[in-house]
Amino acid sequence: MICPKCKNRDVVKRGKRYNKSGIKQRYLCNKCKSIFIKKDGFERMRYKKKDITRAIHLHNDGLSLFQIQNHLWQHDGVKVTRRAINQWIKKYGLFLKSNKQNFTNHKRKHPL
Repeated sequence: MICPKCKNRDVVKRGKRYNKSGIKQRYLCNKCKSIFIKKDGFERMRYKKKDITRAIHLHNDGLSLFQIQNHLWQHDGVKVTRRAINQWIKKYGLFLKSNKQNFTNHKRKHPL
């Protein structure tokens, strides 16, 4: 682990952060004394990673924004706007599509 501020490797665990999006490990830099959390690509998101990725996969499967919103509410109890879903698709959709293509290409190259 490297400190994002001073790029030092002298970092120790410093508790956990609990919020509605889940539990994340906090770290303390012994040089600059800053506390930080390892970046996972879902920083400053109000919803869980699981809900965001599910919405994007449903969109890739051909569901409309209204259908995705309805599905998340009925099956997961997650109340989200269509605008938020659209923003997730714009932000993470390309990454998840490319990841899916890399995964399927990898599966084809190495059959069981």
